[in-house]
Formats: sequence, C-alpha cells, structure tokens
Amino acid sequence: MPTKDNDSATETATSATAPEGLSGVSEITRFSLNFRVQHIILFTSLIVLSITGLSLMFHDNWLAALVLRLEGGVETRGMIHRVAAVAMIGVSIYHFLYILLTETGHKEFMKLKPRGKDFSDFFQTVKFDLGRSDEEPAFGKFDYKQKFQYGGVVVGLAVMILTGFILWFETLSMAIMPKWVIDVTFVVHGYEGLWAFLVLFLWHMYNVHINPSVFPMDWTWITGKISLEDLKEKHYLEYQELAGKLQDND
Repeated sequence: MPTKDNDSATETATSATAPEGLSGVSEITRFSLNFRVQHIILFTSLIVLSITGLSLMFHDNWLAALVLRLEGGVETRGMIHRVAAVAMIGVSIYHFLYILLTETGHKEFMKLKPRGKDFSDFFQTVKFDLGRSDEEPAFGKFDYKQKFQYGGVVVGLAVMILTGFILWFETLSMAIMPKWVIDVTFVVHGYEGLWAFLVLFLWHMYNVHINPSVFPMDWTWITGKISLEDLKEKHYLEYQELAGKLQDND
C-alpha cells in the first residue's frame, strides 16, 4: 500500500512489480458503455433540472430572472423542466431494472453496499490527512465517498420524483391531500434540488475534475478505462482481485 514515504517509489515501480496476471497491461475497463450512458443521461438531466428549477425558485434575483428569459419565459421553462424530469425518471427506472435483472448490474450494486470497513476507512483517511498515520486505507472498486454519493443520489432522486409528481399533478394532488401537504412538498422539492446541486455537483465535480490528482478531469466517465497505475493507487483491493482472476485464468 502507498504511504507518505513511498508514494513516488510505488508509482515508479508499478509496472515492474505488477503481478504475473497483469504483466503487459496498461489499462483496464472500469465502467461499461451501458453504465457510462446511464451516467451521462442522469447528470445531463440533473443539470437541466437544476438550472430550470433554481431559476424559478429564485425568480426575484436578477441572475435567475436573466436565466428565466434565456429559457423562454416561465411556460417554456416548465416544459424544459418536465422533459428533463422524464429523462431523469426514465434512466432511474432503467437503472433499477438494470441492477435487479442483470447479473452485471447486480454485481456492481453489491459492491456499492455500505460495509463496516467503509467507516474504518473514513477514520483511517482522517488520521492520514491529519498526519496521525502514514498509511492510507485500501479501497475496492468503490470507496466510502463514492458509496455515500451513490446513496445520496438514490435518496435524492426518490424525494425529487415523489414531490415532483405531486407538484406536476397539483390539481389532482389537492383533491386528495390537504393544502399544507402541497405547501410542504413545494418547499421540500425546491430545497432538495438546491441541496443536490450544492453537494453532488460541487463535491462530485471537485473529485472528478478539480482535484489536483485528476485535473483537468478523470476521463474514466468518458472512456470507461483506468490506468493500471491509478487502479493500484486508488483501488488497491480491486487491483489485487483483478490480478488474482487473471492469474487463475492463465
């Protein structure tokens, strides 16, 4: 495992110390085309929903008013928002069926399940960052931050879709729900969208684009591939698992 004292030595020696099963391999496929397309549709729809939703939520702000005009006015904004919502709901349903009905999707989902190790990894990372330890934790395919972000997306989408349907079919909703439920739903929907924008976009964008270790971006979301060196450094347990599988197949 890399430590503060031997990071550079580990990077230099990666190809020389690669297990027999990984000799001659420079990169591997980390995410399939199916997974990458799901990701692109999801983040594109969320960006559109954030822009169109926040421009209405803060319509009295000069910047939001400008965005509203660029969107073609309130009615056109609503149409754009709903089209993006349909795309988001569609890819969410597809993803649910993908992990439920396909072997590949189910295996990936099981790797995203929170485990006790994730908590110990978090505290070990804090100790490492504070200089209390010289060793970073070893991660599998997904580290605790990625699992937290995935869980946040799942919960956030569930809230957004439920509250969004209530507001979309407001007349029907008011016929079967008290008005205070509609009022609360409006607040929850708006601030959940704001929270998702701030946490997922700013935090996630930092991790995959601005972080010095990946700047200007982590190209995995486009190519689906990761270099063997990065795999060993960032997902050491997955690196070991892959090496073992390749050796068994030889």
